[in-house]
Amino acid sequence: MRSIVFCTTCKVSKEEKCDENGVAGGELLAREMESLLAEKGRNDIDVERHECLWSCKEHCNVLLRDTEKFSYLTGRFVPQRDNVEAILEWFDLHGQSAEGAVSFKQWPDGMRGHFIARIPPQTEV
Repeated sequence: MRSIVFCTTCKVSKEEKCDENGVAGGELLAREMESLLAEKGRNDIDVERHECLWSCKEHCNVLLRDTEKFSYLTGRFVPQRDNVEAILEWFDLHGQSAEGAVSFKQWPDGMRGHFIARIPPQTEV
């Protein structure tokens, strides 16, 4: 299963918690992703929301989750369209890879500097 999990309590920026309408940055980013996926007619990736991903030193945190491959915690995004396009482009490359490792040379510019942690897939006990 592949999903993109947005922290709904993440700030809009380092300085601001919410936008002028009182909406948190992570929620704004999730809405942008849902809009992008709908425009592209995509239903192969689940958009999920989670309250607090415990990476509060950063803002607009996103977990790129895959149950079979490496997952990645990312952050420091601005909640706007070009960032969700970069997230989706990178996650598509991730999906095409065998283990969830994307060569740095392939990364969209919008993903550089946003990775916080790489999480190995769960192994069977």
